[in-house]
Amino acid sequence: MKMQAGIGLAFSALLLAACAPSVYQDSTTPTVGYGNSVRQNAAVMIIDPQPVSAANVDLDLDGRRAGLAIERYRAGKVIPPLQLRTSDVLSSGGTTQ
Repeated sequence: MKMQAGIGLAFSALLLAACAPSVYQDSTTPTVGYGNSVRQNAAVMIIDPQPVSAANVDLDLDGRRAGLAIERYRAGKVIPPLQLRTSDVLSSGGTTQ
């Protein structure tokens, strides 16, 4: 008889525990640490969020040359850039002959 009462008491405790409010059921209140994974992933990918060079607003630009480039673009007389090669590796097999 005592064993049945113990089993019944344990079963009742389990049923009452299932009725307790859970943090995950309340969708209006975020849980502790909510959003930490997003901030952690961003911190891993960003090398330096505020580099010293970002404060330099003295940009070395020549407005006259930029204007000439825009006029050449509008006239269809764009100067093609020089061909720069980063390596001598061929795409056919990776070796030079």
